[in-house]
Amino acid sequence: MRPPPPLGPSVFSRWTSRIALFSVGVLAIAIALHRLLSLPTPIALNLAAIAMAGAAVSLLFAFFGAVGIWRTGRPGTPRIVFATLVSLGLLAWPLVFLPTYQKLPKINDLTTDPVSPPQFDALAKLRGPDANSVVYPGAKFAAKQAKAYPDIKPIEIDRSVDEVFELVLDAVRRLKLEIVRNEPPDLETGRPGIIEAEDRTLILGFYDDVAIRVAGNDEQARVDVRSASRYGRHDLGRNAERMRLILKEIVTRLESVVPAVRSKPKAETAKTEPEPRRKRRRRRR
Repeated sequence: MRPPPPLGPSVFSRWTSRIALFSVGVLAIAIALHRLLSLPTPIALNLAAIAMAGAAVSLLFAFFGAVGIWRTGRPGTPRIVFATLVSLGLLAWPLVFLPTYQKLPKINDLTTDPVSPPQFDALAKLRGPDANSVVYPGAKFAAKQAKAYPDIKPIEIDRSVDEVFELVLDAVRRLKLEIVRNEPPDLETGRPGIIEAEDRTLILGFYDDVAIRVAGNDEQARVDVRSASRYGRHDLGRNAERMRLILKEIVTRLESVVPAVRSKPKAETAKTEPEPRRKRRRRRR
């Protein structure tokens, strides 16, 4: 009588590694298409969610496969170990941001002027139908921002608005932000200068929007900045970090350039000029 043929790997053992590899492939394709070929962000996020769900299913299959190996002695241990490591690696990636998610407020739109924030006009046309609203959320976000990021404030300086606008524009270019709108200030009409730009994360390629307003006159200027995420309810502190970088670069440009000398009116100059000293005549004795 012949012995029964040896049992092969179970269904769980075979499919746990396949699902794990499939999940890695889906996530890699989503990142590559979103970063390089401008895949819409909602589609990329849905693909990432599918990859994470696949990793969870792979772990579940690995558990049942391990139980089967323990009871029957079937082969398939390398498959289960491989799938477990890959799936845990995928699931650990979003879990890394969990402490930041819990620590920072759940906001995605920051500004130095919550009463009248800089508006997104040109950038609003670049946002998709599923993107966040360009309207500032209001006092609720302002209170959370003030508590979490009290250092983010506007810049006020005793320089002409035209000079400050050029320095701010230079700072934005040095940070390599993609400028989509650039309108200098108009002193005659009192219109402030507006700069709208978009920034993109290095790896995932998520777009964020930035608006900078430079208002003032010939003697004073004020710089307000707004940074908002196009997608997502929680920015994980990314907008605050970007605003600090922008404000720091603007201050650096302001400190590195000598203020332009303002020409004084002739009447004022004549008053301030000292009178020439009269030569004293020597009396003859």
